[in-house]
Amino acid sequence: MLLVLVLHAACVTGVPRAGSSQGGREEPSRVTYDVDVVEAGRVEPKPVAVSPAEFQRAVRGLAREVRWKGTPREAARALLEVAGEAREIERVRMEGEWRAEGARGQVYSLVPVSQTGPVPLTPEAEEALRARYVGWCEKRGGGDCLGLLEDGPYLGMEDRRTWALALAMGPVLEETREALAHEVLDVRGVVALVVWTVSLYCMAWVVPEPTVKAVAATLTVMLVAWLGLDTVWGLMEGWMRLATRAHEASTFGELREAGDEYAKVLGGSAARVLVLAVGALTGHTVGQVAARVKALPGFTSAGARWEAQRGGAGVLGRVGVSAQEALIAAVETVEWVAATPGGALAVVQLKKGGGSAGGGRGTGTVLRHRGGNRQVVLGNGQRWHLPRGKSEGDIPVEDAVGDELQKAVTEAAREWGPNHLSLRERQAIDKARKEGEYWLARLLEREARGRFVERRVYDKFQHLYDWSLNKGIDITDPATGYQYEILSGTESNLARHGRRMAGELFRMLTF
Repeated sequence: MLLVLVLHAACVTGVPRAGSSQGGREEPSRVTYDVDVVEAGRVEPKPVAVSPAEFQRAVRGLAREVRWKGTPREAARALLEVAGEAREIERVRMEGEWRAEGARGQVYSLVPVSQTGPVPLTPEAEEALRARYVGWCEKRGGGDCLGLLEDGPYLGMEDRRTWALALAMGPVLEETREALAHEVLDVRGVVALVVWTVSLYCMAWVVPEPTVKAVAATLTVMLVAWLGLDTVWGLMEGWMRLATRAHEASTFGELREAGDEYAKVLGGSAARVLVLAVGALTGHTVGQVAARVKALPGFTSAGARWEAQRGGAGVLGRVGVSAQEALIAAVETVEWVAATPGGALAVVQLKKGGGSAGGGRGTGTVLRHRGGNRQVVLGNGQRWHLPRGKSEGDIPVEDAVGDELQKAVTEAAREWGPNHLSLRERQAIDKARKEGEYWLARLLEREARGRFVERRVYDKFQHLYDWSLNKGIDITDPATGYQYEILSGTESNLARHGRRMAGELFRMLTF
């Protein structure tokens, strides 16, 4: 995949080791995470209403304290801890160096990087698009108003989709400019920073197994609270279509069409929430962010929506301090957010005071669910699910069967490739892509991979153990009663299985 932003969760099995006071021995520190699984369909998908007047008042208050270093593009990457895009660059000697950009084996852009010949070679379509962009900027601060030309004289794929996003957010960006006209010196820079941050954040959800961390995770919590998970998923799906159309676009009209289509998905209130969320998070510490979030329009309703979606209050009309505190706690402590396309969103919060030295079993990481059940990662790499009332002492000291199964799972996953898709699976995935349901295409491919791994392991061990694939715990060892579940190792899948089978003690075999 050529367009990948490197936004990965911190690996929960990679735990720093702390020295022990007993004889100089080292034991892994224990890091405890609280896990919330937020589900779609729990609240009305209509976002918390933010009127233009409320929006402009809030923008003026936030913008006075917004500070950044470098260009808006650089500042957005620094805020979200995003590296530059991974690009596959082909250089061709044609009176200079040219850059080819593409995705999924197709070239969408061929633009000059440098030209050394006596007659510059300028692609007419690229020059026309650049000229149209400069003209569009004249009424919006002039010059390179969004910072799209910083990396070259023409608009690459990243630039085109960012411009399409600005077109989609047009009316709300105008409201932003009006609000800041007499408040800050660099109105153009503030608007560009917002657009770039939203663009880079949305691209984080395009990867096959989307997970965001740090500031991007905090932004996700805010969006889910104000907009609802259903709306957030709609925005992500709409963004995938916008990105594809923008990558293919060669004229301003095509970019405008992509932006107009996304504007219908986005809507005014959601666009305002995006701007306010970025403003609240830019250039501030966690403590400062919490205070700014509390001051945003609709905070009380957002707290209730957050609590309802995580299985708390459950009724939007019952707003209490606990709901508001739950939202602020998530904003302050969220470590990463992992999504299951079209389904639940796992929100992981780092427990305050975590990090104490681990005990006798060498437990490295603990994921603690709201129901009291836990997932633990041992020092030897094994991951176990413990129901409420069970402890690390209930985990077998040695588990040769589990080790053998885990090895088989890992080997089967390495064998997997698109060539193992059945005709029916391939047709379903292609159909989803053609219809623009990219989340469904990714989900179908992951499910196919999971079935492949399960079949491989089943074929190897079917006569040794009791199997119940797709009917609860996958494998049971009749000799010991130990249970095993084959899982994709994504954070969202682990969190969902921890909640679905909260009352079972089993080892999690991941790939």
